Amino acid sequence: MKNTKNTIPRFIFHLSDPCSEKYRGIELNGEIIHWIEDTDRFVGIFGFTPDMRDAGISPEEFIRNEYINNRNFDFTACMQTQIIEYLRVHSKNFMHKHGSLCEKWLADLARMRERSHAVCTACKITPFCID
Repeated sequence: MKNTKNTIPRFIFHLSDPCSEKYRGIELNGEIIHWIEDTDRFVGIFGFTPDMRDAGISPEEFIRNEYINNRNFDFTACMQTQIIEYLRVHSKNFMHKHGSLCEKWLADLARMRERSHAVCTACKITPFCID
């Protein structure tokens, strides 16, 4: 049996459907672990701006196109790192439940990140890496 405490989490956020019961939620293993209070602050960590919203671009569409569907680079580790850092600051429940694993998760994600100038140049995520 796989030890889930030693695996890297995959956080999913829901911002595209205001009618969904999961809207504004961050999910881990099928459970909403945090409700996003300030969506602009949350999507801002990925480089999404109010001007983009004014132009009719949805945050999830931007993030999906920029990072998830990007065929040139794999930004998965960077995105998951940003979500963990967001949760560390904004979710006492997350820290209570998963805080002891955060450093391990962040270290594992740092090892997964592509380290090349081209990747970082293409990235719009609020800078958190210093190589």
